[in-house]
Amino acid sequence: MNDPSVFLLAVHNHQPVGNFSSVFEKAFEDCYRPFLRELHKHPAIKFAAHYSGPLLEYMGEKERECLDILKDMVASGQVELLGGGFYEPILTILPEEDRQGQLRMMNEFLEDHFQIRPRGVWLTERVWEPTLPKTLARAGIEYTLVDEEHFHYAGIQNLYAYYITEDEGYPLKIFPIDKKLRYLIPFQTLPDIESYLEEIKAQNGLAILGDDGEKFGLWPGTKKWVYEEGWLAKFLSFLEEKNIQTQTYSEVMDRRPPAGRVYLPPASYEEMMEWVLEPEDAAFFKRLKDENPTEARRYLRGGFFREFFLKYLESNHLHKRMIMISRKVNRTSNEAARKELYKGQGNDPLWHGVFGGLYLPHLREAAYEHLLKADALVPSESGWHIGDYDQDARAEAIWQGRTFGLLLKPAFGGSLVEIDHFPLSRNLMDVLSRRKEAYHVRQLSQTNGKGKSIHELAKELPAGSENFIRCDRHPRYSALDHFLHPETTLEKFQTAAYDEQGDFIDQPYDIRVREPVLRLHREDVWVAGEKIPVCVQKEIEPQGQEIMIRYMIRNLADKTTHLKFGSEWNFYQIAEEIAVSQNEVRLCGGRIRFEVFPRPEIWHFALQTLSQSEKGYDIIHQGFCLLPWWSVTLSGGEEFRAQVLLRDHRGT
Repeated sequence: MNDPSVFLLAVHNHQPVGNFSSVFEKAFEDCYRPFLRELHKHPAIKFAAHYSGPLLEYMGEKERECLDILKDMVASGQVELLGGGFYEPILTILPEEDRQGQLRMMNEFLEDHFQIRPRGVWLTERVWEPTLPKTLARAGIEYTLVDEEHFHYAGIQNLYAYYITEDEGYPLKIFPIDKKLRYLIPFQTLPDIESYLEEIKAQNGLAILGDDGEKFGLWPGTKKWVYEEGWLAKFLSFLEEKNIQTQTYSEVMDRRPPAGRVYLPPASYEEMMEWVLEPEDAAFFKRLKDENPTEARRYLRGGFFREFFLKYLESNHLHKRMIMISRKVNRTSNEAARKELYKGQGNDPLWHGVFGGLYLPHLREAAYEHLLKADALVPSESGWHIGDYDQDARAEAIWQGRTFGLLLKPAFGGSLVEIDHFPLSRNLMDVLSRRKEAYHVRQLSQTNGKGKSIHELAKELPAGSENFIRCDRHPRYSALDHFLHPETTLEKFQTAAYDEQGDFIDQPYDIRVREPVLRLHREDVWVAGEKIPVCVQKEIEPQGQEIMIRYMIRNLADKTTHLKFGSEWNFYQIAEEIAVSQNEVRLCGGRIRFEVFPRPEIWHFALQTLSQSEKGYDIIHQGFCLLPWWSVTLSGGEEFRAQVLLRDHRGT
């Protein structure tokens, strides 16, 4: 009798911190619960499962049936649970202390609730960097799974086996996830799957599959295919009837030695390494792949996960704020702050691909909520602090009070990058800029999605999409100083089709601190091609529950000049939260007032983006832009003064 095939299955299940409760409910109803029920009927079929911390916590509170089934399957040896960072962070972008803390939190949870210590981890988004073996081994971890692409880049030919690597002498075993199996299961027919498993068996190899559990019912079209049409039940019966042996990953390690040693370069799965590229680079990379044989794949690697911090300034800012707060928290023994920090370290709002991720305001808002709660639990010393928080070799100014927190970039127009309101644990300026994406120009004809992976589904740009495909001329910061061409209209400003007569937006301001006032200063404006010496001075003074910004515009020339001066502010608010009047804007349902003097004209408009998701395309509200502006005529030496007041309006 021939030896049976060996099939290793790992399912990874995750919902991010801050996702809507309706999404959790649907995920359990359509996917997680029916999957566990079906597998529970086949106790001889072994597999590995990973549930991220948010799902484990949710099960404990609202899905006791799933938790009980899972406990039973773990106790019987049918399921091997995988560990990982509890709140699903990208481990490689965390400080080492937080890596260990997240891993330890998951280890302790699994030990408390399932009486096991995980030997393996699910690596978030399969993001690998060569220092991971030391991190994981120190946490008591023996193995992980990554995509086969990682092994191609290392020149490995045999992908039907597992390997061992090390860093500083700390060992780690690694299983390559078979890409063909990822696309076959559950999207293709059983004969197609059987044929490929026979190929692997002929080489005495391991059939290794690790992928998102959401593909079994939550991805578009899969609920009908997997459950209503019975694909999963048929597949499990097929495994039993064909004598295909299922094992856990630990069982394989205990029975077979690794096939050899390997050193993997930084990588993630193939699609991720394309999503991180800028549109022009993505198009060029696609041409390279099309023009070269598959043997060249070792040398065609796409991008690197950390490049999302270059592609999206908002991702970089969120990450560097997390690092800043992590350093504060880890200087203390405040466990409540540490848990809030970990909740703010989830991966989802840091990147964007076929999933919404960074483009989804509620995920960014949740990350900031928990980071700001951690920040408030370990407050800073009073006063302004000057330092380079984002490591761009340019100093920033930071201030934190009990009500408001400010982060300002003197090198970029003296602009405010973040305004925190601690009573609401909210970054008021969590606004995503509009930018060009590769899929904005990829119009594909729509096809029936049955039996297809979300990476294969064709998508078609919606009607009117050209109105949402706009590129902002600068990040959506605040306190940005505009000297607009006289013919600039609201429509031109909104569509970024206006002319700027100053260079104040993205250029450096001189900075001086005289507590509690931070003073910024810059000169020069261009009018009709002529350089006019105009000085802009703005003072930012936090005062308890208020932030005062004072503007002084001075004409340094000896002749009269006419200026259209505006101060741009961008806030993350939904329509129900904001109300605009002549010189006052109510934010957060009236809790916060934005007041401007002297009375300006205020332009305001919604900021919307067009992004792709697993279901197609989404038009997403990202916030509102406010531009108070004044038409100013100044004779030689004359000044114009204005004030912007942001204040907490409690009790209204």
